[in-house]
Amino acid sequence: MIAEKLKIPQEILYWSLKNREKFVRSMKVGNIRVFNGRAMVIGCARAGKTTLVKKIKGDKDLTTTSTSGIEIHSHTFKLNSDESTIIVSTDEEKEKGCLCLAPGMLEILEENTQETSFGVNVNVVPDQSNVISPREENHIVDKASSLPSSIESTLNSNNDEVVDDTDPAVNESDQLINNLTAAAYVSAGTDRSNATLEHNIDLNDCVPSVNRDNLKMLTLLDFAGHSAYYACHHIFFSPRAFFILVVDMTKDLSTVATEACRKEGLIYSNWTYADYIKYWLGSIHTYSSKVAPVILAFSHSEDNGADPEKALQYFRQICKCLPQNLLDHLDKRRIFSFQKQSEKNVEDFKECLAATVKSQSHWGERVPISWTKHEAVLKKLKESNNVVSFSDLLRYVSETNDRKRNKEEDLLNALIFFNDTGVILFRSEIKDIIILNVQWFVDAFKHIIFDEIHMEVMEDMRDFAEFQELNEHGLLSSKVLIVLWQNSNFYQHKNSLVNHMKHLDMLAELSKELWYVPCMNKQKYPWEILNNCNVSSRLCFLFEFLPFVIYHRLVVTCINKLGMTPWKISERMCIYHKVTVLSYKDHRVLIAICDNKERPHRNFPYSIEIQINVTKPREIDTRLTSKLKEDIFERLSVLTQGILSSEFYSYVGYRCRLETFGKNVESHIITEEEMSASEYDCLKCSHPHIVHVGSIRRFWKKDEAQTHLTVGSRTSSSHPFAATEEMTNLNRVSRLMLGPCTEQLRDLLRLYIPPASFPAVIQRKRSQLKRLTEPQRKLILPNSGVYSGNYDDMDISLLYILLRNVCGIQAHNKGWGNTPDSADISVSANIERLRLARNRCSHTTEGMSNVDFNQVWSEIRAAVVDLDKVLGIGNKYQEAVDFILNDTMDPVKDKHFRDQLLEQIKDINDIRKKFERIEGRTKKMMAN
Repeated sequence: MIAEKLKIPQEILYWSLKNREKFVRSMKVGNIRVFNGRAMVIGCARAGKTTLVKKIKGDKDLTTTSTSGIEIHSHTFKLNSDESTIIVSTDEEKEKGCLCLAPGMLEILEENTQETSFGVNVNVVPDQSNVISPREENHIVDKASSLPSSIESTLNSNNDEVVDDTDPAVNESDQLINNLTAAAYVSAGTDRSNATLEHNIDLNDCVPSVNRDNLKMLTLLDFAGHSAYYACHHIFFSPRAFFILVVDMTKDLSTVATEACRKEGLIYSNWTYADYIKYWLGSIHTYSSKVAPVILAFSHSEDNGADPEKALQYFRQICKCLPQNLLDHLDKRRIFSFQKQSEKNVEDFKECLAATVKSQSHWGERVPISWTKHEAVLKKLKESNNVVSFSDLLRYVSETNDRKRNKEEDLLNALIFFNDTGVILFRSEIKDIIILNVQWFVDAFKHIIFDEIHMEVMEDMRDFAEFQELNEHGLLSSKVLIVLWQNSNFYQHKNSLVNHMKHLDMLAELSKELWYVPCMNKQKYPWEILNNCNVSSRLCFLFEFLPFVIYHRLVVTCINKLGMTPWKISERMCIYHKVTVLSYKDHRVLIAICDNKERPHRNFPYSIEIQINVTKPREIDTRLTSKLKEDIFERLSVLTQGILSSEFYSYVGYRCRLETFGKNVESHIITEEEMSASEYDCLKCSHPHIVHVGSIRRFWKKDEAQTHLTVGSRTSSSHPFAATEEMTNLNRVSRLMLGPCTEQLRDLLRLYIPPASFPAVIQRKRSQLKRLTEPQRKLILPNSGVYSGNYDDMDISLLYILLRNVCGIQAHNKGWGNTPDSADISVSANIERLRLARNRCSHTTEGMSNVDFNQVWSEIRAAVVDLDKVLGIGNKYQEAVDFILNDTMDPVKDKHFRDQLLEQIKDINDIRKKFERIEGRTKKMMAN
């Protein structure tokens, strides 16, 4: 058939002539709009999640069964014709995938063709690809080679009949059609075996999915399971998702959720219903986004007849249990209550789902049309394979005869998109393997944590001790992992599976042969193990919100980076639910995470607490403890920068009493700012008492004779030219802005405008560059000749102007020149953040406090990480940021960084004043 010869979807041949012409033109433009949303139904076991899904599907049978382990059920809906509600999709529509070609999509595409052709013209730069991160809302232009006239004549033929495959035009175009399909993907060689794949697969017949109607889809994920589900649900979370949190409203929020977790001794076992709600919202805040919408569905409302007022009262009770920044996910307009045998509120709920998915920033975004074929290939591979290697997939891309550059970057961006939309599981940090079957990955983890599986395989092992370590302490040895995975195809992908689980915080690596699985640990911390120890005061790092994974990551970092080892008593490692004791030299370091629910801690209810101990009669070495304070502070700063939702505050405090951690003695946290005098009158405790500040701080305070080192300063205080800590902070940020940040913006400009094309682009866009300084104008618009294209001459001010005005980058939601929303991770928002950080350095002469430094550094680093992904260069500039954070600063040598920034700002201010004067004179002349 002709479709087979041309390697295009057969349905296109049945389109009208007009729509076939649009398809051909769309292959040139190279992008398509995507209307595909993702919602996740979460909540405790037995809350009524599956029942709710059945109700919105219109099922009459509401019977549900209990699930062991974890299962993921996917349900597909579409928006109705006026997009006011959702309806169940047909089986055929479910198979279309998240990217689907339709005539309506091509009409939308054609309307916006002029909008997508920014700055760089196809005729000027035929090989350039403007593909950027799929997470952004920018128009993505995928430059494809021109279509041969024979192909256009084939598809544009004014004949609605199917063309016979013996037509000479078909044979003539058989090779030439590759130019068209290259814009849609790559054809893999059919005679080459793939070592990674479990079966030889011919990918030549993979074509994009097509539909006559313009489908706008919503995929609903419903999870089934108990403790296994709680441990790995977050792997499905993404910035594209919104959430439906199902809560049984008959439950008192303060009571233990006994039905939610069957196993005794796990970290979830004694959680209250309020704890679970906080856990779900915290996971969303950490792994999705800080503004992901959450719809509250209150089940079992038979007693109150699904009364909206009762639902609102229950909602207010929930809000009282939550940290302030988790409340941003909730809205009282998104509250619904349900009765099992009633349809009340169901239609309103479906309308809310439609409205919520349409309100998301990615709804209607543009992605390269080539990704439609990528999806078809992934779907084909998934039929007989659980994984595929990135290198194999890239080889398919590279073997095409198209002229497109940056194929690896394009494929990487496509895979990130498909990960976020739930098609695959892919981590760009790992990159070596793509998990096609997510349920298979979950099953691999289930084999690790599911007791029934352990009982079966333990019969084949002579030594049960290592299995007991896993089942009781969460310690997974390589030997046990081999046994658990030996009768499946998991073990052949061991390294990749384990790496994914590490990056998804499902387990932590203690050594090359030992991992810690937190959800398996049944050990509670017995404070009596430190009875015969001298202990330090408790150093507290305070947080407004703290994902639990930060605690686990800190423990692993202390082991792998600071040379600590788990302390053993009776040959048992002292790793507990919320406490870990590590050995360090001849001391021991206790690390704990605390949820401080007392009223005095309402502003910063979470803390990571450190206490040093030694066996009596030894004494604690305060030189060691003061150094540990700095090391742990630095590690925490880096760890929390990796999670946007975990805003690290440099507030440090101490417990008011010198007692062993866990001992049942009332104590509260006093911040360093509150401890300015020699004594502190603690009124936070129920019985007021005097705190001798020196006795608390002495463990963590440096001796005056010691070199003065802090996170913000690496300079000896005895140096004759020593800077203040604040000035060192400022110089460090200035060095970052003039070094890695400027280099990254240069690379970004190269991505959008290759240097060879720069002169032509600038000549076309020069009318948009009125506010250049004289040196900037001479650089890029010389009076004689043309600019040489050496981007290394450009400073951050000029780079910002060009990226904003010439490259066609879509403005962020607040508009260029304004502070973007904190949740906005678009390219323009991150460019804006770098500009604002540069300006902040120039607006102070007294230096930068530690609080401001940590905030600014965190914002810069987050922007750099996102832009690294856009550039497709791994962690190049992120690593440079982390290096400068820890590198030595010389106050004499590094002062020039600040001076350079000040000079740049002075030039900008001069030109701004000049234009203000001109505008003022113009207005005055017009008034006269």
